[in-house]
Amino acid sequence: MNYKNVYLPIKAFALFSFISVALKYWGPSEVGFYLMLSPYGVLFYLSNANNYRNTQLTIIRGIPAVLTLLLVPVLLFGIEPDAQAGIAIVFGLLLQLASISAAELIILFFLNDEQRV
Repeated sequence: MNYKNVYLPIKAFALFSFISVALKYWGPSEVGFYLMLSPYGVLFYLSNANNYRNTQLTIIRGIPAVLTLLLVPVLLFGIEPDAQAGIAIVFGLLLQLASISAAELIILFFLNDEQRV
């Protein structure tokens, strides 16, 4: 697959994950609901051709996208309704947001302007 078109499946899976997690966790409080959807909204927002314009940016942004999208089946099918489930959901949410944030910080601080442009 050409690295210039990698953002299309990421965008599609982010939208699918956003909808499926929204349908699964519709009942909790509004703040928790929006926090659950935030990683997929961020991935959808970041997945455009401008952000995946060279191989280095594609790899750096693709790793957290794959990690985030791999945790979707765990959130949808692997959580049982017990007391520790809330801890697991928050841990998965923090893992997703931390991986996306770490990738963007690497791009911001460790890539010079020629590599970002």
